[in-house]
Amino acid sequence: MMYLTPRVWERAPAPVFLRIWLWLILFVTVVAVAIWLWASTIPALTIRQVADGQVVFQSRMEKNGRFSLTYIHSIHRTPIEERFFINEKRQMVLDSMIFESYGVGIPSSLEGNETFRMENGKMRIENIHRTLDMFELRIGQVIADHKLLLRDQVIPLSQLSMPGSAVRFEISSLNIWVYLKGVLHFGR
Repeated sequence: MMYLTPRVWERAPAPVFLRIWLWLILFVTVVAVAIWLWASTIPALTIRQVADGQVVFQSRMEKNGRFSLTYIHSIHRTPIEERFFINEKRQMVLDSMIFESYGVGIPSSLEGNETFRMENGKMRIENIHRTLDMFELRIGQVIADHKLLLRDQVIPLSQLSMPGSAVRFEISSLNIWVYLKGVLHFGR
């Protein structure tokens, strides 16, 4: 009688050097992804209080992303809309203004390639292309009623900071890790 041992169909363990290489590749991949998440940035429209630098609003912006500021002119009490877009250098560009009547603080002549037209009873100056790294705005206390229009949302600036306070608009570089964690500031 012959004694037969059952065959074992298990795989032989991988050589030690192969296991070390697999762990090394995994480690390098994890480190590379972590560095990419930390170092890569996306543009974000940031509004901060001038007095203390506190961020009161932040929202992701795409290249050529658009937003508008609307307010009531303090002297002739008519609405004004200033339209902006974000250029490839992550700067804000004032693109156009829409207003109902001329007055103090409203452009009275065109410069460069700017165009003027009337549409639906409103005056429009277009192709302004004034590039801004940042700008400051004092939130109106009585008449101005400053509002940010962004992606079909209307955000009163008086809800972000006290009326009468100064705020700074800028395009910040938000690293992807912070964005994925959801650390964007909305409201106070």
